[in-house]
Amino acid sequence: MTIALVGSSVAFVAPAHAVGWLWIAVAATLGCIALLVRAERSAEPARPDPADSSGALRTDTPAVVNMLTNDATVTAAGYRATVIDLAARGWLRILPPDDIDDELARVRPSATAYEGDSLRPHERLVLQHVMARYTSDRAIPARYLAVDIRGSWWKRFAGLVADDALDGGLVRRRWTTRALLLPAGAWVVAAIAWLLARSTGDVEVAVIDSVERRIVGWALFAVLVAVAVRIARHLVVITYTQTDKGLSATSRWLAVRQRLAEAGFADLAPSAIEVGDRRLAYATAMCLAEGADVELPLAREDHRRAWSSVGGRARLVRVRYPIRPGYGLSPVAALVGGAVACFLGLAARRWFAEVARRDAFDWMYEQFPEQDWLISDVATAFVFLAWIPILLGLWIALEGAADGLATVERTGIVIRARRPVEVSPLPRRVRRWFDRDRFSLYIAVDDGSSDSVTAWRAGERNAVPQGANATVRASPVLGHVRRATPVGHRIIS
Repeated sequence: MTIALVGSSVAFVAPAHAVGWLWIAVAATLGCIALLVRAERSAEPARPDPADSSGALRTDTPAVVNMLTNDATVTAAGYRATVIDLAARGWLRILPPDDIDDELARVRPSATAYEGDSLRPHERLVLQHVMARYTSDRAIPARYLAVDIRGSWWKRFAGLVADDALDGGLVRRRWTTRALLLPAGAWVVAAIAWLLARSTGDVEVAVIDSVERRIVGWALFAVLVAVAVRIARHLVVITYTQTDKGLSATSRWLAVRQRLAEAGFADLAPSAIEVGDRRLAYATAMCLAEGADVELPLAREDHRRAWSSVGGRARLVRVRYPIRPGYGLSPVAALVGGAVACFLGLAARRWFAEVARRDAFDWMYEQFPEQDWLISDVATAFVFLAWIPILLGLWIALEGAADGLATVERTGIVIRARRPVEVSPLPRRVRRWFDRDRFSLYIAVDDGSSDSVTAWRAGERNAVPQGANATVRASPVLGHVRRATPVGHRIIS
């Protein structure tokens, strides 16, 4: 019944767009996408080099320092650094693990803060978070203070840190209407051209004779909607970038980071700090303190940003997780599977087109002469659906053919290892359904050659844990890990 309704409504929802206007709409849409990509790249936060000298220590809180040094984004290290800073100032006490088999520190409120020391709103929120869980005289294991970085508490904390940075003139909103004016203008041109293509299309042409043109028209409509959502999201979802003052402060804090690294703060445990010494808090804020990561795993670190020292210098690396069709498949499976899917789709399209034109399936038309229109419409609907395996199969087969015997190799640190369900933009239930039957892992290997790394997908056989030093070979287009050889281990923040 559903297929019948789809078939009978094809002529209404998919008019035969005028070819001329349709090509103009396609060109304008491509221009819009190019302008949007250019605007997104230009809006990315700058990454200044460390200053020659840090000068006098600034009074920024560790959470604000975390935001400045991580692409104007608050990460899990900002929360961890705030807890350590509150302990250094006497508001909290961080105690070593209670069990010899446990690696996690314990936290409890304290009353030894210096007179006159006041808390910023985000610091007060963290202190209240600890107080709400202190229901007995026993210190709280760190695991009970953990938060979800997608939850409401985290959004409130990150918002308060951003407000603090805004008040100090260190950051500003990343997106303005002016920055999106050109992409939005190109989108309007594309949308008008699409409407003209639809309104001036040929209404006499049969649906079965203009399937491809209709598919292009409505596929273009879907792209326009997606681009409009992306532009609107940039305006609605608040993100930040540094101001000139913020860039200067970031440069000075990066110089401080170098000094802290040389002083050996990477391995220092939070339970070993003394009241009044805030240096570990700032080291943690700048993702330097690996010991703090072990004792205080309070939140999951950012999926798309990671600090790495591969190449001899500390730098922030952006990580990308491709989600295009076929990504992670072996080249042979992609080539064979894509070719088969494309062939079956072409065969199905040809047969259903013949049925729609009444050149096949004659006995069905003879059995139900009064429902001939329904049979024709259902067959036409299947012609449209047949293009899904045709296009997907062709895309995946071309990816497999492009990889062929090509292989890229990297030797470095696995700075991020994530399950696809963790980084996919799809709704959580859909992600779990797609990922339920097989183990797959994104691994991002940094070899020091770039500040941007594309993660590859590995199966259970070639999975490598985060922090491992490994040599990984993968196919360049499909990102399929052919072989991974761990050669060492270290902790990555």
